[in-house]
Amino acid sequence: MRPRHRRESALQRELLAFLRPPVPRLAAQVSEQARPRLAEIGRSHAHRPAAEVLVALEAAVRSVGGEPDRVALTEFAEQIEAGENPFA
Repeated sequence: MRPRHRRESALQRELLAFLRPPVPRLAAQVSEQARPRLAEIGRSHAHRPAAEVLVALEAAVRSVGGEPDRVALTEFAEQIEAGENPFA
């Protein structure tokens, strides 16, 4: 009999993130600093044109001192245009 893997709900993910002890080295990473803003863009820009979403994603990465990876952000922008939130 194969074990069943249950998918985590959004609530479970948020609770686990909340309960996870802080890791200073992780918190110092640009990706972690940008994560809340990127998730917000994923929610607020759903179904908007990918070009508009891309501009917002690049601005979010730059706001925390990062250098945007245009190829990766273009893929994320296309997902957000389709109504998905890759940062949730």
